[in-house]
Amino acid sequence: MSDFVSFVDRTVVPPGGLALFRLEQNHFLFKTADGLLVHIDPFVSRLVKPENHIHPRPLLEPDEIRADWVFLTHDHRDHTDPDTLGPLARANPECRFVGTRESCDRLRGLGIEAAQLTEASEGARIECGSFGAQAVYARNTGEHDRTTHLGYIFEFGRLRIYNTGDTHRDFETYAERMRAVRDSKPDAMMVPINEGFHNPGPEGARRLVEWVDPARIVPCHYDCFKHNSIEPARFVRALPERLRERVHLLDRGERLVL
Repeated sequence: MSDFVSFVDRTVVPPGGLALFRLEQNHFLFKTADGLLVHIDPFVSRLVKPENHIHPRPLLEPDEIRADWVFLTHDHRDHTDPDTLGPLARANPECRFVGTRESCDRLRGLGIEAAQLTEASEGARIECGSFGAQAVYARNTGEHDRTTHLGYIFEFGRLRIYNTGDTHRDFETYAERMRAVRDSKPDAMMVPINEGFHNPGPEGARRLVEWVDPARIVPCHYDCFKHNSIEPARFVRALPERLRERVHLLDRGERLVL
């Protein structure tokens, strides 16, 4: 058992609370008070171009992942990774998967049963027993494909958690499609701060965070690939003073308990 798996196991979540763990890229894990494990964009493989990774070894191997639910924001390899999701699905035969049409097609190709899959589209509401989620718009960051991008607003009891997924840096051009995000008044928001592939970068992330105005800010999409990382202090410096104290810079494998 990896040290990270043991760390998650030992984490005690207070009633009504939530533990949020940051892994790599947009891979986050939520643990609820009753032990439910919910992943976003799990990505721990090293089979493709391992020399490009900042960390030669992942926090855990794909078949060590424990998961009750997996949410996928879009079908790019670092967000819908077959080399992570295949072993994960085999190790967790009861796991449910939620994703875009393209991501679900990818999962079907891995042999995951249709009954385990829920296709999500903008505005869709997903009921997951003890928690819920709403799929919200994200703007495609690619220049040459039309892959559907989504973010998710998660509802764990009183807590509202927003994960942007990858979304284009010029959010002002599509802000009207994201009113549900602002209206949800998130208790925490995970936002990509890298500059590559039209992701927000420090300035775009600052503008988006100012507009959403979450209670806590968790930057992501750095400290993974050598060619597409960024010093997170640049993002913090870009923020107005009133928002800097809301930032939680989580190391790889670190947790935030809400």
